[in-house]
Amino acid sequence: MADALTYPPILDDLPTGTDELGFQPYIDALSDILLDAKTRTPLTLGLFGSWGSGKTSLMTMLRDLVAADTRKDRTVWFNAWKYNYEDALWRALLLLLLDDLEQLLAEDPPPEAESKVKGKPSPQELLDLLREALYHETAWSEMGERNINWGQALTAGAGLGANLALSFLGPGLAAAGMAKDALAEARKEFGKGAPVSKAGELAQAFRRQELIHYQAQLRSLEQFQHNFRALVNVLLRREGEAARRLVVFVDDLDRCLPKKAMSVLEALKLFLDVESCIFVLALDDEAIERAVRVRYKGEVKAREYLEKIIQLPFILPPIEDTAMRAYVESLAPHLPDERCAQVFAVGLPSNPRQVKRTLNMFLLLSRLVAHKPDLGESITPVRLAKIMAIQHAHPDFYNLSRVRPGYLRELEAHFWVQASHGREGVGRDGESEAPALPDALQTFSGREALRRLMLCVEDEDARFDTLDPISVRSYITLARQTTPAKAPSVHVARLPFEPEMVAVAAGPFLMGTSDGQVKAMLARYEWAKEVQKNDWFDEEQPQHEVTLDAYEIGRYPVTNAEYAAFVEATGHDAPRHWDGGRAPEGLTDHPVVNVTWRDALAYVEWLAERTEQPYRLPTEAEWEKAARGEDGRLWPWGDEWDAGVVNCKPGGPGKTTPVDQYPKGVSPYGCHDMAGNVWEWCSTIYKGYPYRAGDGREKLDSDDLRVLRGGSWYQDNPGSVRCASRTWLSVDSGLGYDGFRVARGSLNAP
Repeated sequence: MADALTYPPILDDLPTGTDELGFQPYIDALSDILLDAKTRTPLTLGLFGSWGSGKTSLMTMLRDLVAADTRKDRTVWFNAWKYNYEDALWRALLLLLLDDLEQLLAEDPPPEAESKVKGKPSPQELLDLLREALYHETAWSEMGERNINWGQALTAGAGLGANLALSFLGPGLAAAGMAKDALAEARKEFGKGAPVSKAGELAQAFRRQELIHYQAQLRSLEQFQHNFRALVNVLLRREGEAARRLVVFVDDLDRCLPKKAMSVLEALKLFLDVESCIFVLALDDEAIERAVRVRYKGEVKAREYLEKIIQLPFILPPIEDTAMRAYVESLAPHLPDERCAQVFAVGLPSNPRQVKRTLNMFLLLSRLVAHKPDLGESITPVRLAKIMAIQHAHPDFYNLSRVRPGYLRELEAHFWVQASHGREGVGRDGESEAPALPDALQTFSGREALRRLMLCVEDEDARFDTLDPISVRSYITLARQTTPAKAPSVHVARLPFEPEMVAVAAGPFLMGTSDGQVKAMLARYEWAKEVQKNDWFDEEQPQHEVTLDAYEIGRYPVTNAEYAAFVEATGHDAPRHWDGGRAPEGLTDHPVVNVTWRDALAYVEWLAERTEQPYRLPTEAEWEKAARGEDGRLWPWGDEWDAGVVNCKPGGPGKTTPVDQYPKGVSPYGCHDMAGNVWEWCSTIYKGYPYRAGDGREKLDSDDLRVLRGGSWYQDNPGSVRCASRTWLSVDSGLGYDGFRVARGSLNAP
C-alpha cells in the first residue's frame, strides 16, 4: 500500500534564498534604507523575531540584494553561534571584518597617493595594528599580571605569611586573574620569611599595576576605533568616487551564551561605531533581553539597553493564513489529503522552522499508517494533521488529552455548538446549547487559536467529536510516536501515579529580593506597601547568588489523583475534606490540599520506595530556582504583574484550579502553578538568609518550622505569590490552601 502512494520529501532546516513567505515587501523597504546614500551611518538595524521565524532567510535575501547593487557595498556575514565556543566571540567578529577588509585591499587597492601619506600608516599597516590590538591584553584575567616585582614588594617572608597575605587581598589575587606562575613567584618570595605586615605593600603593588593596566586598556580601545575609522575611510571613501559602505550581517546571536552575546553588542558600539558602517542583527529580542538581565542583574533596563544599541528595529509580522497555506503547499505538494494544508496553515504558529518540523513528523506517521492496515482503516489524514497541529501548537492541551482523551471530544463539541449558536452557545429559546465543560477545559475554551484550528475543516471525517473515546485515543497514541520517551527537559512518568518532572540544570541563580527590586515595587505597586509594612521583604533579604547541582522537580503540584494512589496503597489518612477517604469528584487534576509537612514527607518516601527513584521534597532554593530561573525575576513569567495568569484573589475563582489552568504563568523551566493555587511545602527548616550549605539537608524527624513557597488561591496581595515570597508552618499543620510538589535527584551544592 505504501508503494502505491507518493509522499512529499522530508524537509531540511536550511534557510532559503527564495521568497516563500511573502517577505519581498519587507526586503524591498529595508534595502531601500540600506542603499540610500542619504541614510546616515553608523546604523544598526535589528530584525526581531522568534527562533525559526524566518529571520535568517530574510536577512540572506537582503544581503544578496545589497551585494548586487551597483555601488558594490562590502557585505560580511557573521554567524555568531558558529563561534560560540571561542574564548572571545567579539574578537572573532572583529577578526572576520579585518580579514574581509584585507581581501578588499588585495582586490581593489586604493591609489598610491591615498595609501601612502607621510606620517600616517598605510592600509596594510593599519590592518596589522588592528590585529595586534585585538591580541593586546584587554582584560585583567588575560593579563595574568607578570610585571609586579615581588622581590621589591616584600623583602623577606615567612611560610605562613603567604596564605595570610593572599586572604588579606579580599577576593584574592587568583580570583582577580593572576596567572599561576605569578602566584608561584609570590609564594616563593613569601617563603623567604617576610613578616605578615608586608602584605599591605604587596596589595599596593598589585593595585598600582591594575590601574596602569586599565589606563592602557582605555587608550587601546580609543586607538582601535581611530585606526578602524582610518582604514574604512581609505578603503571605502575615496576621492572622486561614491562612498561605499561596510554592511555586516550578524546571525544567531540570540543562540549564544548570554555573556558572549552581550560582548558582541558592546563591541559594535565600542569598536566599530564609525561612519560608513551598517550592522544588521537577527535577534530574538526576548532572548537578548534575558541576556541583559543576566549580565547586569537587573541594574540596567533590558528594553532601554536594546534601544541604545539598535537605532532601527523591525519586527517580523505574523504570516497570514493564505501565505502560510501557499508555503505549506510549496514545501509539501501532494499531501495525502489536500485539506491537511489548511489545517497546518491555520493551526501552526507562523514559524517556518516549526512548520517544517511538524510536516516531517506528519509525513513519517502517514507512512507508518500506510504500513499498518489496521490503522489505515481508522486514521484519516486530516484528523492526523489536526492532532499533530494540536501537539505542537498547544502542547498543554495535548498533554491533558493524553490523560483523558475525552477532553479532546468535549472541547471540539463545545466549539462546534458555539459556531452553530453564537459564541455564547445560546439557542433561540435562550437555553444554553453548549455542553458544560469540566474545570480542566475552562482555560482552553477561550483560546482563539485552538478554536480556529478545531473548526477549520467542517467535514465529518475531520472532526474528533464524532468519534468514540477509544478512536480518539488511537490518534493521541499515534502522535506520541514522534515524541521522545525521555525528552531533554521533560520526563514522562513510568507509572500512572508518577508526577511529570522537568529538569533544572546545574548552576547559579539569584535567590531572594534585592533593595532595587523593593524600591521599584514600592514606586509602582500599591500592594507593595503592605508587604513592606508587614516586614515580608525582610524575610527575603539579602538577595544572594546560590549554586545548585542539577535536579528534577515536578512540573505540577501533586494532584488529588496522584495523592489518592498513595492513600489507597498505604492506608495513610486521607485529607480531612475527602468524603469517605476518596478524592473529590471532578477535582482529580487539582492540587491536593489539607496535607501537613509530615503527610507530604510520607508521600515522597512512599513514591521513592514504590518507583525506586530518589523522590523527595524540594529544598527552598531548588523550589525558587525552578520558579524564577537564573535572572531573579519577580514572578515565574517575568517582572510585570499579570492577574490573568495566576490563581489568586481578586481575579481568581476563590478555590483551587486544575494544575495546568494557567499555562501563560509557566516558569522558565516549564513548571506550572509556582505562583498561586496552593502554598507548597519544602524540606528546608525556616531560618533567615543567606541560604547556607546544608539548608534542606536537615534531619527529617525534627519538629522545626518548615518553609512553604508560592502563595495560594487565598492570597489577595500579589506580593505573596512572588517567586521570592516565603512563609512557614509547623510540620503538623495542614490548611485548605497548602499542598506540595516533588523533587528528584541531587540535593543543592553549597
